[in-house]
Amino acid sequence: MRILIFNIDFYFNNEDVFEEPRAAYGRKGAFGDVMKQPTMKDVAKLAGVSQPTVSHVINGTASISDIVIQKVNDAIDELGYVPNAMAKSLKTNKSNLIGLIVPDVSIRFYAEMVKLVETALRQKGLMVFLCNTFYDRRLERKYVETLIQHNVLGVISGSSLLDDRSGELLAKNQIPVTLLDTSRTNEHFFNVNVDNKKLAHIAVSHLYSTGAHNISYVSEPTETSVLIHRYEYFIQALAEFGLKYDKQICFISPNQYETNNKMQLGYNLGANILMHDKIEAVFASSDEFAFGVMARLKEHGVDIPQQIPIMGCDNDPFSTLVSPSLTTIWQPLVQMSQAGVQRLLRLIDGETLKTKTLNLEPNIIIRESTMKIAKKAENL
Repeated sequence: MRILIFNIDFYFNNEDVFEEPRAAYGRKGAFGDVMKQPTMKDVAKLAGVSQPTVSHVINGTASISDIVIQKVNDAIDELGYVPNAMAKSLKTNKSNLIGLIVPDVSIRFYAEMVKLVETALRQKGLMVFLCNTFYDRRLERKYVETLIQHNVLGVISGSSLLDDRSGELLAKNQIPVTLLDTSRTNEHFFNVNVDNKKLAHIAVSHLYSTGAHNISYVSEPTETSVLIHRYEYFIQALAEFGLKYDKQICFISPNQYETNNKMQLGYNLGANILMHDKIEAVFASSDEFAFGVMARLKEHGVDIPQQIPIMGCDNDPFSTLVSPSLTTIWQPLVQMSQAGVQRLLRLIDGETLKTKTLNLEPNIIIRESTMKIAKKAENL
């Protein structure tokens, strides 16, 4: 057995320790030659000026002649020099980074949220540090620790934080936080969410109008507060319409996102629905989950909606493309994302917000997956 020992020599001069730590690391070029990222020191040497002068040109912190500015900029362009933002944040204890924590960006609801939040922040000159937790508490906490280490200005979480310690760390480090799509309250954070009580009421009301009395609820694992409360409000809504809650026909996926695929989880639970003839309608916690359920039922010849009407939640872009098109509860994601960014920026500016929560109104979009039954019921 051969043991290879690599000896890496680090070199720093007094001005480079915090300004350019990356210069200490070499990398192989295309032909095996050792390359290193250009530093401020390299720019100063090429421009024929001092390193502090280069720093002043970059940061606009001193009066420099146009000739010198041009020399420095020419050297920067020639070398491809990019200032080290991490080094700057270490010196100033500030950055232009906002941490954005979401469960899984492959889920279209969160993918759209990320796009909206990132666009809004970029318009304010801020960049996003994206964190996918995959519903893993330990990974979430590790991300939070990393965000703190990077001196982020604030954090937006696309759902409730899974680990209480994550919230404690952010609060103790006085990092402003806004939570989107969560019904979990926190004295330190601002929440922007959809009224899930009204959402569940709308869903049960619509399915009841189709003539259904035995309504099944299906959901991915209830790892977030919004999913927990959506299920609870569904049960409350049944009672409001004099309907019986039957736990035997309500199914929560036991898999801890091992597939990271909501449609697959919905498809798996579709088998449970097929085993209960009494089910007259299905309300899925999300559209992607509903897609999987629909695929399973259609494989077994179930006519949707003539036999079982199905509806979802989120107004996924594909809800108009599946057959039959899916009835869904629309959540104002654009408004939610913009409000979350606006509140976070106000918190970063030191403003004290009078209220800790903003509730947004959901609405129903009726499509073919329930429409035919609804029309039939209206004609009776």
